[in-house]
Amino acid sequence: MHGYIDSFPVPMHLPTSSAPAPSKSKGKGKEKHQQQGQGQPKVEVYDIVANWTAQEKDDVERKVAMASRLGYSTVILTVSILATTNPASLVFPTPLLPAIDPRTAPKGTSGLVLQLWKIHVQEYTDEHIKSASVKGYYGFSNSTASLFPASTTLLSVTPTSLTSFSHVALSLSPPSPFAPTLITLDPSLSPRLPFPLKRGLVNTLQRAGVVFEIILRGMTKQDEPGAAGGAASRRRNWIAGAREVVRATGGKGVVISSGAVKAGEMRGTEDLINLCSLIGLTPSQAKDALTLTPQRAILRGLAMRQTYRGVISNPTLITTTPTASSSTTAGAKRTAAELEFEGSNGGAEGGKRRKSAAA
Repeated sequence: MHGYIDSFPVPMHLPTSSAPAPSKSKGKGKEKHQQQGQGQPKVEVYDIVANWTAQEKDDVERKVAMASRLGYSTVILTVSILATTNPASLVFPTPLLPAIDPRTAPKGTSGLVLQLWKIHVQEYTDEHIKSASVKGYYGFSNSTASLFPASTTLLSVTPTSLTSFSHVALSLSPPSPFAPTLITLDPSLSPRLPFPLKRGLVNTLQRAGVVFEIILRGMTKQDEPGAAGGAASRRRNWIAGAREVVRATGGKGVVISSGAVKAGEMRGTEDLINLCSLIGLTPSQAKDALTLTPQRAILRGLAMRQTYRGVISNPTLITTTPTASSSTTAGAKRTAAELEFEGSNGGAEGGKRRKSAAA
């Protein structure tokens, strides 16, 4: 995995289903025992790609092909769901287009694009924090970590308040199978970000390897017919919000994604590097936001979901059998070190031993 990386959403037609009504009974243990006795409810499988229309399938294939022509080597297909959606019901093929994926394409095929999947939990509110895995909200918890499909590479979330943002930074950022790797923000939606970026919380996220993903679609999408002045407002909001993210992070741990719904909303890599100068990123930082930083996020997501607490590999102890000459030299060095230690900690008696050893 190398080169430039982009991310955009895929069409979703999830059936509307209401979450179970919250229970206010104090006998939680008894109620849980009764639910376990009745057995787990059957999950209805939802195939994302099978529910696309012919036009939607052509649009997704066109965007993947466009990414290859624009210089991207990896695309991340984003599945946006609510916290009330059971991720165990989601099914999607991996890779989406085997003919142009480097893992499955025949040798000599040109225009290869690595296709990965990301599940994005949108509108992560305070209510979802209090009710994770209890009142019908799945979210991020130990009990719901196994529900995400095995082919999921990344998890991302959009907090809606300072409380939910603090919860992500302090409780969800440590390595775990359910930890999100990206905090996705679309600054063009409002004049200000939904929460202040406090320095302490941002430093905690950076130490844990969680990065901020800035969606670019507010700058590139066209206005709807009859909506005058919308583009100018979106662009002002995007520049102001993106500059705030860059200021809080110091330009580190930032990912720029197109979030394109149509192929015409995508931009080339050099155009994005030039655009990032408006939000305070240097050319080297802008290139890292398209290459190095998303690569690290992908590796972190894979490590946390495929290994225990993000451990990539087990340490290996290499032992050798020393020769006679090397063992004699090592023994002499150890003896000198031991005498030096005894001299430094044994007072006058240690000093006499050190002098006798030198003689």
